[in-house]
Amino acid sequence: MQLRLADFKFEQAQTLEEIQTLHAAFLETFNTTPHWAHQDREDERRTPVERARLHQLFGAVQFLRTVNRYGFVSVQRFYIYAEQGLSRQRVAIWIYEGELRLEYQETLLARYRCAYDQRQRQLRDVSHPTVYPTAFASPQLELLELDETQWIKVQQRAAQHRTRRVSQLAEQLPLIHVGNMVLLWSYLLCEGVGKNCFPHVYTVM
Repeated sequence: MQLRLADFKFEQAQTLEEIQTLHAAFLETFNTTPHWAHQDREDERRTPVERARLHQLFGAVQFLRTVNRYGFVSVQRFYIYAEQGLSRQRVAIWIYEGELRLEYQETLLARYRCAYDQRQRQLRDVSHPTVYPTAFASPQLELLELDETQWIKVQQRAAQHRTRRVSQLAEQLPLIHVGNMVLLWSYLLCEGVGKNCFPHVYTVM
């Protein structure tokens, strides 16, 4: 299909920008041209082209996340490496047929295997990372060079369990402890204050 529709135009292009424009036009033509395989379908299903329809089909498995200062994005209970050079930027995350892809401006940053529960919309597992070199890589050299076994690209947070708050009855604390009261009386009696101010108590003592 590309040979018939686009290769000749690609050969006439003089710059990379022209090739990219022609390639985008080829994709548009290919996706909007009626396919022979659809002509005999009784359900009248066609290749979705409208943006609203595409969002309806793929919206549940495509979303955006912000890259933190270390190059990771947070997806449910997982921290997944995208690209440290894109700190504070929004990247697109696609989950489809057991694969998780991270993209920025239509450039593939990384790819992972994943287990995704479509019914619960829950990401169960992320593994087998593949990080691609791109023009967005940070120019800052790493202080310590890590090999593939040392560089952990997926980190999972521990599950949070809700704890019940135990209500405690309010307890009135005594103004002065009994032992402190005895010491106070003893001090007053020794100083002679108790005899004048508290004669009855002094007599009993």
